[in-house]
Amino acid sequence: MACSSFRLPLLLVLGIAGAACPATAVLAAGQTATDGADRKVQATLGIGGQYLPNWLGSRQRQWQTVPFFDIEMKGLGELSSTDGLTLHLPHQGRWETGIYGDYLWGRSRSDLGPVLAGKIPSLSPRIQGGVYGEYQFNDHSALGARLGHDLSGSGAYLSAYYNYELPQVWHIQHSLELGWRGMNRAAMDRYFGVSPQSAAQLRIDAWAPGNGSQQLSANYSAFVPTSQHTGLALSLDYSRLLGGAASSPLVRQFGSRNQLEESVAFVYHF
Repeated sequence: MACSSFRLPLLLVLGIAGAACPATAVLAAGQTATDGADRKVQATLGIGGQYLPNWLGSRQRQWQTVPFFDIEMKGLGELSSTDGLTLHLPHQGRWETGIYGDYLWGRSRSDLGPVLAGKIPSLSPRIQGGVYGEYQFNDHSALGARLGHDLSGSGAYLSAYYNYELPQVWHIQHSLELGWRGMNRAAMDRYFGVSPQSAAQLRIDAWAPGNGSQQLSANYSAFVPTSQHTGLALSLDYSRLLGGAASSPLVRQFGSRNQLEESVAFVYHF
């Protein structure tokens, strides 16, 4: 699935709550987990950090310590700090569809810094939910799309991605993902709009972007084992803002259309 680096601990709480019912159902049905690939529930937990932009479009970056988790429920779905919560609908063949929940960063007053704080509004994080579809070309590559909406807001999002699992080097498992994301007018204006009042305070042009393309992205992810049950999860994510996002005076004057995130976590696989 399309990833956007690790998430805040809030998603861990929400995701575990959402995944509790299906996970319990698996165990209650007598499908007891066994060792190896036959396990019905597989879990990877860890702790790490990420170096990411202060806000969507910012040129300044900050370090955050975050949890890493990936819980796979065979035949039901997955909960992870990279892709949120995914629940599969029954399917056969190469097509897979389902519902998902994910998380979008906001921006606090401290994230905005002394120049923008108090002039550009802070934004609370947003949980979004929606549907997805994915086509598996083979065991190593897939093409998919997501359509989602804020659970408490007017933002709507459409994304597409292509994921390719690269050949293993030694025991290193790694993959490359290319993605695109678009937003509706409400979401674009929330993250990249500049009100007349803010524009006057900052001496820039007001900006009210419409719906359209928001970014292109490329992600490289790798898992480097350090023992039978432990390893390092690494991620490098580059995004380039497009359209109304890239043209925003907020980005042009105080940010950058080039966004870079690096993440690393030490994990234990149960």
